[in-house]
Amino acid sequence: MATSKKNITVSSDMKKLKTLLRQIPKDRLPIAQSLYNELVFMQNTLDTLKAQVDKDGPTAMFKQGSQEFLREHPALKGYNTTVQRYSLLYKQLVDLLPPSDTGQKNDALIDFIKG
Repeated sequence: MATSKKNITVSSDMKKLKTLLRQIPKDRLPIAQSLYNELVFMQNTLDTLKAQVDKDGPTAMFKQGSQEFLREHPALKGYNTTVQRYSLLYKQLVDLLPPSDTGQKNDALIDFIKG
């Protein structure tokens, strides 16, 4: 049984996020790295699902026996679930960062999130 390895693409946003991992205390770094790896995987999955929904549309015909009806596209359902989990993991990773001092220069992560 052969397995195929899919090339994981790391977006520029994920590369920027990776640079912020340096701010995380060393005792929390393994957790942060694990969360980061999952975020990269999830971002690639989201990109794939989004492309499929863009191509096929948000709905799909479903046939079961003699019945046929329109339903939410399975890729859209997967996208919606994954994007929620992605947001939760992203927040967990941000929460690992040390607290920023108020009144000092702008926080790079906050600037990054705000775009």
